[in-house]
Order: sequence, then structure tokens, then C-alpha cells
Amino acid sequence: MSFLPKPISNYVDRFFNQYESLALENINLEELDLIVRKNPTELNNLFMSGLGACTLILRLGAVIQLSKRLQEGDTDEDALLMKQILENLREILPSDTNWKTIWQICCEPGSKWSKCVEHEKGKQSLIERFITLRNKYVHELISVKSQYVNDLQKGIKTLNQFCSQANELYGNTVLKEKDGKYYFIVEEKEIDLHPFVQKGNADGLPYIFQGLYNNKSTPELISTFHGDIEQQKESNHFDVLFDPMRNLLKGGAGQVFDHRNRIEYYNECFVGRDKESRDIIDWSSSDNDKNILPIFSQAGMGKGALIADVISKLSDENIPVLYHFCGSGLANNLHAIIYHLILQGKKMQLWSTEDEELQKKITKLPSKYTDVIMLLHTLIDECFFPTRKNTTGNLVIIIDGLDEASVAYSDYNISDYFSNYDDNGEATESWNSSAKIKWIFTYREGYYQFPNFDTQHELKSVQPLLGLDEESVSSAIANFNPSEEFVKTVIERGAIS
Repeated sequence: MSFLPKPISNYVDRFFNQYESLALENINLEELDLIVRKNPTELNNLFMSGLGACTLILRLGAVIQLSKRLQEGDTDEDALLMKQILENLREILPSDTNWKTIWQICCEPGSKWSKCVEHEKGKQSLIERFITLRNKYVHELISVKSQYVNDLQKGIKTLNQFCSQANELYGNTVLKEKDGKYYFIVEEKEIDLHPFVQKGNADGLPYIFQGLYNNKSTPELISTFHGDIEQQKESNHFDVLFDPMRNLLKGGAGQVFDHRNRIEYYNECFVGRDKESRDIIDWSSSDNDKNILPIFSQAGMGKGALIADVISKLSDENIPVLYHFCGSGLANNLHAIIYHLILQGKKMQLWSTEDEELQKKITKLPSKYTDVIMLLHTLIDECFFPTRKNTTGNLVIIIDGLDEASVAYSDYNISDYFSNYDDNGEATESWNSSAKIKWIFTYREGYYQFPNFDTQHELKSVQPLLGLDEESVSSAIANFNPSEEFVKTVIERGAIS
């Protein structure tokens, strides 16, 4: 019996019943070929019900994750989320692959929902396997014939696995209508699915958003019972959701990721790190070809405050800085961080190019992780030209909190930034920026696996960053003329040595 909400559960139950009737559990190729030859209609019916069930499961699952993310998240700080929602649901007509992407970017990493979109390196996720099967079956690249028995066996396994795994996702959940809206209820929490799930005009059953057609003015929804399409005359309820995202993204980095308040706060409480700050500034201003600086420590040692001070002082010395403090949600994600770096550079007019194709990419940033990495490489290698005020000719790029980025999406590592990629997203060779580009990364020691780079600089004062010593404390509170005993007490009670 399916746990999925009706009427989608009808599709799933029908598939399970057909699967059991044809005795497909652990069936071998010879036995399957016999069914192909003797009962092709029944096998085709199984595929049609399975494909229909999985399509609706994909759409509803993606909508639930999207609605939950929008309800709980802070889209004002989530550039990647907003951009990908727009590109996958509004800017194009969504396909199964677009819905898969929505599911992937919105579900919580490590959750039971994420298992459907997770994949081992070089292999497809469960949802990707279903999409591949559906495309092949719909376009008749495979059909219920003996020559396709290997593909059919794999397809049956995929459909059964998707229906079974999805069935587990919906245990102890309810799809409930209230005041004309549909809510997904899980663990007593209500997730408002409007406007992505709406009541059909003709039958009153739930319909799932398909996309905006006719120049993005006509919403279409698909029935969860019959699979038929219903069009709506106006898109107002979708525009209310999408337009604020579009307007916010148009504002650039200053609105999407604004860390100025954090820097101001850190600067107010910055004490005792003048030596470390000066060491970093001197290295950032140098011609040293060891241009990658990792800064690590235990939690609470003041990495963020130190970095804020460095950013402020570099700016005062006319050395441009692109920076990001990892925060909540997908703002942590190394993919989103590249967007911020590029947008910052654009706002600061660091990227100079007359190439129209490149200008288009800067305006409409690529969605694919490896493509946006390659764009950053191009901007750094070919489009950065220092101003006259920047006498060092250097550009400093800072990411604070790599361990937090890893929590957001552990599949990404900062080493990704230092590889070139082909059109298929496969790494082809390592990449190194010029010595004029200084990279600074901070992370909690023991919480992030920082790679070894040939151009990695050693700076003992921040590797690791230790607690304040007696000299630093004395300097920080010198205006109060503290006694030696008082300084020692501050250090002991603060447990910072």
C-alpha cells in the first residue's frame, strides 16, 4: 500500500500490483524475455503506470522541497537559490531535468529526500536514472521488444526503486486542502504548496505547476489523477513569487550578499591582532609567487574579525578585495560564492572586456558549477586590469569559513576552483592564477580538509591562529594601564592562550 497522497498513490499502487502480478522481483533476462514475447501489452502497461507515477512523484517532491525552502529560508541572502529557481521554473519551460535540479538545490543535504538526487562519482542518481529511462521510452529508443530486454530489466529496477524509495518519504505525511490551498503536513509542520499545487477547476483535484507558456503569461498545471493539463488565464500568483527574486538579483552583489554590517561589527571589536593583520597585508601586497594563504584555528580564535580588519586595511591601501563570509543556507555553497565574487568584481568594475559573449555570461551567469568556475578563471586571467591607485597590481580574494561551506554541500571542495573543465564538466588539468592574485581561505582546524597546493604560502602567525598572548593583551588594554596580574587574569579567565 502506497503512503503517497491520493491520487498519486493510485498510480503507485497500480504499478506495484502490476509488478507483483508479473512476478518481476529478481527476474532474470530469460524470464523477462519470455514476458516480452508473451505479454508485451501487460509489460507496456507496467511501464506506462510506472513512468506516470514517477513523473508525478518527481514533480510533487520537487514542489515540496521548493516550498519548504522558500518558507524556511532567507531568499534575500541566497543568490544561487533565487537564480536557479528563476532559470528552472520561470525563464524556461521546466522539464524533468529542471524539476530534478529544483529538488536537488532545495532539499537539505543528508536528508532522506537528498538520497534520491545524490550520486556516486561517475554514476547517475536515482532520479537521473528515471529521467534517462523516461526519455528513452517516450522517444522509442527502447520499447517492449526482445532486443531491448537488458534496458527493460534496468528500467523496471529503476521504476520499482524510485516508487519504493519515494513511498518511504511519504510515511506519516498528509496532503491536505485548507481554505482552498494545499498543504503538505509532516511531523505536525504545514508546508504551504501554493501556488505550485492548486485545485483543478473542473474536478477539484490537486494539480501541479508545469510552467509558464505563451511568453510566460499562461501557467499550466498537470492533474495528479488523469495527467491532463489545465491552463490558467493569469500568472499573478506566480509573479508575486518570482518578481521579487528577479528584482533583487538585478541589484547585484550589494543586495544579494551584503557583508558590510558584519565587517563593521568585527571592526568595532577587533583587538590584539595587529601583528597577524600586518603579516597578511604585507604578504597580500608582495610579489610572492606563493599566492594561496590558508588561515586555520580552533573555533572562537577570531578568524572572522581578523579577516574583516584585513579587508578594511587592504581597501584603505587601494588593493581591491573580493570577499565572502560563509553564512546560512546556500550562501555557504562554493557555487553561490563564485557568483558573489563575480558580481562583486562587476560592481567594482574590475572586469574589463569588449567580448560580447563574455559580457553576456557576466550578465546572465552560467548555472553549471564548472562553467561558472571557468568564467571566473577567464575574468581573472584576461579581464582584470589594476587601476593606477593600485600600485601593487594585486587582487585579493578571500573566503572566510570553508568548513561552513562544506557543511552546506560537502561534494564541493576549494580545490575545484583550481582545475580547468571541459564542456562535460570533467576536470582536464590544474589551473593556477598569476602571482598577482592572492587567495586567502579560513577554516576551523580539524573540520575541513584543505588541499595541498604547490603555491601555498607559510605564515606561522596564522597557521594556526592561536589565542592572544600576554603582549597582545597588554597592547589591547594599554590605555587602562593594567597591572601585570590583571593581564594574566584576563588571559586565564578568557582561556585564550
